[in-house]
Amino acid sequence: MLALSMVEEIDRLLQEGELSQRRIAERLKVSRGTVSAIASGQRGLHGRTSEDEAASETPTLPAERCPNCGFLVYKPCLVCRTREYRQGRRVLAALAVERSATPRRRRRLPLRRRRHRTCRARVA
Repeated sequence: MLALSMVEEIDRLLQEGELSQRRIAERLKVSRGTVSAIASGQRGLHGRTSEDEAASETPTLPAERCPNCGFLVYKPCLVCRTREYRQGRRVLAALAVERSATPRRRRRLPLRRRRHRTCRARVA
């Protein structure tokens, strides 16, 4: 997400009308699509502020010991969730190997249904 100051600068340069959208994108190191979206009104004049960054990076609760693994973590424990996910993937992989090892028999259709599966071309 772009910073709010960058979005406001793009809008200001567009309002001045001295530079093309391509030149604004080159100068501010953003994509031409972003500049075009701001110019056409498809993208609102919003962005990330420094308060948003600080709030998202600072944990709100103190770190605690996880009762399962004992790591000092911020809840929920991502270590335990990662281990559960990997264990589940191992089980699925083992089931897939087991299933592919057993040969599968093809079920044959009754004779009358097999005859109807032949290709019939329409003649105009």
